[in-house]
Amino acid sequence: MPSSVSQLKHHKLSNPPLRRLGHQCYCLIALILLSSSSSPSSSFPSVASAANTIKDTPVYGHDDAIFGGIEEQQGDKPFGNVLDAGTGRYSLRWLSTLSLGSKGMTQLTAITADDKMLQSITPLVKKLGIEDITSLVIGNWFGEEEPIPFENDQSLLLFDTIIADYLIGAMDGFSPYQQDLIIPKLAKYLKPGGRLYIVGMEPIPDSSVNKDEDIICQVKRVRDACLLLAGQRPYREYPLEWVTRQVDRTPGIQLVASNKGTTKITATTTTTTTTTYPIRHSGRFIIRQINNGRRWLKMIKPKSLEQEMKNLLDDLENQALEATKDGKKIELSFNYVVSAVKLEEVIIDAAFYSS
Repeated sequence: MPSSVSQLKHHKLSNPPLRRLGHQCYCLIALILLSSSSSPSSSFPSVASAANTIKDTPVYGHDDAIFGGIEEQQGDKPFGNVLDAGTGRYSLRWLSTLSLGSKGMTQLTAITADDKMLQSITPLVKKLGIEDITSLVIGNWFGEEEPIPFENDQSLLLFDTIIADYLIGAMDGFSPYQQDLIIPKLAKYLKPGGRLYIVGMEPIPDSSVNKDEDIICQVKRVRDACLLLAGQRPYREYPLEWVTRQVDRTPGIQLVASNKGTTKITATTTTTTTTTYPIRHSGRFIIRQINNGRRWLKMIKPKSLEQEMKNLLDDLENQALEATKDGKKIELSFNYVVSAVKLEEVIIDAAFYSS
């Protein structure tokens, strides 16, 4: 299949995501909770991955804890026909490696609702050498005008593997208030036995009794306040418990249990083993989030309010530098991957949620 682009009308993202530090802040899960030392998030993407953001080279599972965890969960099962439900440069760099060897990716459909992201990834797909098996699609899963191309005919396309890489957290910018519907929507495009991997980040709390942790909390609050005052929509992360609850209530799919990295699937599996890896925030990374707030200052009115927000950000930068001097990092929150398997064919729509 030649690389193609389906041009659809879609909602503009008022706050373009910095997926792995490429745009603004992306959000994107076997239940393995993963460290930010190798994986980003929509609110606070990882520092380690930042160095790889501008590259066009493949990212292998051994380079990234989250993607490596997904490969481990997949085991010997080929990835087959893959849907990247909210694509970006970093996820594409990893997905390009799944066509190699025994990983068995045969086709890739990558969807974005952002024109700029489409422009960025179109040449990247060619550089990664996967243009012959990749279809790029622009559209919104909950668009009011035109939907994703195969939305009107479920029989057109079913996938062996679906990746929702920080998608739920990013949805507030694309299609707010639809987050509870995305897992059932994606599940209906899975083949029986197919896997859904939902990647996300536990939300940064509003505050912390720990002084250093509270700096991170304040940075999040002030940064998001800058976006809101500038008329933008900050991303909204969803906790692991919320995601697993949504999977549990979706007919036809089931959480995949993991035991020390070994995947086991049975028809009655409803529990999963969890392992947490904390996010470690460096001073450089915290300041990057502060600068993300600064970029919106000139849009804040009146001028006096702009100045007050600038003063808050400047003060937080000084606090962050002091708290992280000598290379110290502040641990707070975690990334996660939730794995679900399609057990049977079930047609799911919004009516399920109104019953």
